[in-house]
Amino acid sequence: MKIALWFTILTIFLSLSLHAQDVNKKIIDNRFDKEILIGYCNRAGLQEGEFGESYSIEYDHYEPVMKFINKIARNTVDYNIVIVLATWCHDSKEQVPRFYRILDDAGLSDDILQLVCVDGQKTGGDVPVEGYEIERVPTFIFFRDGIEIGRITETPEKTLEKDMWRIVK
Repeated sequence: MKIALWFTILTIFLSLSLHAQDVNKKIIDNRFDKEILIGYCNRAGLQEGEFGESYSIEYDHYEPVMKFINKIARNTVDYNIVIVLATWCHDSKEQVPRFYRILDDAGLSDDILQLVCVDGQKTGGDVPVEGYEIERVPTFIFFRDGIEIGRITETPEKTLEKDMWRIVK
């Protein structure tokens, strides 16, 4: 019994360690001749380098409409969000930090997010993104019970928080 428990703990530890290595992977994108993130990433990866400079500015200066933040915060329905973005993209540099501001102001956890960075060809490296039918970045895709319920592509129709509320309500 003890051996099985230790084996389970070791397996979980190794899985987490290997997965952590796959996050925030950087490559040189020949199309832009610059270093970019590719594949799975997280907030910490977005707060570094050139993207990090934009992240700080956009996050700090964005003032979401609190009426929608409060509605989003009170929403008790579970949903997940996949964000496909590009660290070379102006719209990603603007909208993704603003989206994080909305999540933070609404008291939502990063656990509802999965971020995938793409290169200039809109491929995610080792992470397949073809099924998401990405035309422009960033694309925020909202899922409930594994089914897409809406998306925000490139820029919001109104504001990020208003469009988000329209999707998740």
